[in-house]
Amino acid sequence: MLNFWKNLSVIKKLYAVVGAMALLVAIELGTLVFALSTLSSVRAFVGGEGLWSKAQKNAIHSLTSYIFTKEQHYYDDFHKYMQIPMGDRKARQELEKPNPDYAVVFSGFIQGGVHPDDIPGVIRILRNWGHVSYIQRAIVAWTAADGLLEELISKAEQLRTIFSRPDVDHEEVKRILAEINQLNVALTEYETEFSSVLGEGSRWLEHLLMLLLVLAVITIEGTGLYLTFSFAKGLDRSLLELNHATKEIGQGNLGITVPVHSKDELGQLAQSINKMSRDLDLNISQRLLAENANQVKTLFLANMSHEIRTPLGIILGMTDILKDPQVSSVEKLKYLEVMENTGHNLSRLINDILDITKVESGHIDVELAAVPLAPFVDELRSMMQVKAVKSNVSLNFTVSDHLQQMEIQTDRNRLKQILVNLINNALKFTEGGTVQLSVDSVGSELVFDVKDTGIGIPTDQQDRLFQNFFQVDASSTRQYEGTGLGLVLSRKLAHSLGGDVVLKNSVPGKGSTFRLSIPRQGLVKTQVVAKPEVKKLADAELDLRGIKVLVTDDSEDNQVLIMHYLKKKGVQCDSALDGEEAVAKVAETHYDVILMDMQMPRMDGYTATRVLREGGYSGAIVALTAHAMKEDRERCLSVGCNDYLTKPISPDLLYTSLANLTQKSRSSILGEPK
Repeated sequence: MLNFWKNLSVIKKLYAVVGAMALLVAIELGTLVFALSTLSSVRAFVGGEGLWSKAQKNAIHSLTSYIFTKEQHYYDDFHKYMQIPMGDRKARQELEKPNPDYAVVFSGFIQGGVHPDDIPGVIRILRNWGHVSYIQRAIVAWTAADGLLEELISKAEQLRTIFSRPDVDHEEVKRILAEINQLNVALTEYETEFSSVLGEGSRWLEHLLMLLLVLAVITIEGTGLYLTFSFAKGLDRSLLELNHATKEIGQGNLGITVPVHSKDELGQLAQSINKMSRDLDLNISQRLLAENANQVKTLFLANMSHEIRTPLGIILGMTDILKDPQVSSVEKLKYLEVMENTGHNLSRLINDILDITKVESGHIDVELAAVPLAPFVDELRSMMQVKAVKSNVSLNFTVSDHLQQMEIQTDRNRLKQILVNLINNALKFTEGGTVQLSVDSVGSELVFDVKDTGIGIPTDQQDRLFQNFFQVDASSTRQYEGTGLGLVLSRKLAHSLGGDVVLKNSVPGKGSTFRLSIPRQGLVKTQVVAKPEVKKLADAELDLRGIKVLVTDDSEDNQVLIMHYLKKKGVQCDSALDGEEAVAKVAETHYDVILMDMQMPRMDGYTATRVLREGGYSGAIVALTAHAMKEDRERCLSVGCNDYLTKPISPDLLYTSLANLTQKSRSSILGEPK
């Protein structure tokens, strides 16, 4: 037999080896397919249990939040989360039938969040492996847990009934809450039992399949070794080169390349290794950049929390002080001024965050108009002078002589926003020194240089200055407050104007110079043309006495605040807590204007506005909302609102809006000739 094998031609040896390998590979593939299919089914089953458990926990959390807040959306969230275990239960109950309707089974598991590709595997587990003790015990725990969910839904309905009454029985609520906690504990025990049983079953199945795979692998590896030794001499050089290359790559030397001597399989393998080396080098670099960006973002979020909590703490603290009857009137006015300034600072912070979001999403609005340079700079100087005096900083603004009578086509508000950010930064980091704004033209650009004599920026930090969420000092002991948004936002806004913001130079301890550049296209001499006067409402036109307004807001505190503003102007006020109540009141009483909050329980402002318009209401409707994006305004106007005001409400804007909307009707209400 040995002689026969020795005398056998190489091609026949290869045929024999290939035939044996093909048979062994087919056996291994069959084993693998069976193993993967079975393990995939178990994985899908375990994944479905995870979704079931998570939905149950979220449902109990939402129900608990509903108890403490009585907000309808928590009750709705409870039923939304309960759809997942209810769908799983529907599928399980159908599969327990002798001839199940698989359309119902698929529908139930889809409702339960199981991926459509995983559903056949879960069905195989329940139908074909249901007799296995592990699966039987898991189904018993599942069935028992479903029974507890029925009780949980019953408790939710009891709570809804209690909260619908005028007088809430708090003792009854406490009792139900205790029962819900007991149900949660019991459900957790069943979930633990379910997971434990499936874990035991998975390990048993894994050991069985692993034994089969090991036997198949050992056989194939034995054949592979024989093949390797048979052809080792002819492959020695290529294998040594490939082995050396893989070792180098494993040690992190991703710049190595394998010589390609031919276009056969070994040559293709060498090409693949070269490509893998290049791809690994690129992917590792990208991963390091992503990790660094994530770390910076985490630091930013921590700082943002501090920046928002600090003004909130001041406002709440001042509110507590104002409750003290021993505080004098003078002190109260002082504290109110502090609260007002702090509130404005918080509002500016939120506006910066919104602007960053708009720029990132490509929704930034740019409105070009003629801006005379010299008057614009004078206005900017007046704005910043007060803060400069408080900081004991000398503020100097200069415009080159040849630009004194010129104007630029740009977005005035965005240009001002950028320069205010840069000057504020300069003032913040300069104590007792000088901040200077110089305006000049350089080539095809108009440049604004903001120079200070402050602390400067460390050299090793300057390259990262305009990265998202970056701050030079992000430690908890940092001396200067800030969010790290100013420079990033300023650069992005400058890009939207066709320009840029750069650090021109900086020396630690001596100061920095930032440069804003925008295109000077449209830079022309100011035309002396009489501009039409903007119509401003006179005090008489702001007389709102006699009109009737319905204030619709689900917050009673907001109602009190808005009605206080209106009653100061002699407006007759009525209130509604949601859209349904507003529609009912309009059906009984005529209102000149409806102030409509857009986010409310039962019926929101969008629906209420559509219902009122469809019902024939022709009066004015003003949207009140905390959503301040451009698309939010367009949505409000599209459903039938006449105007749009954002929260917090400005009294002056409120009065102006009401006056504009009621000018025609006021004369008839007061009995005056039109």
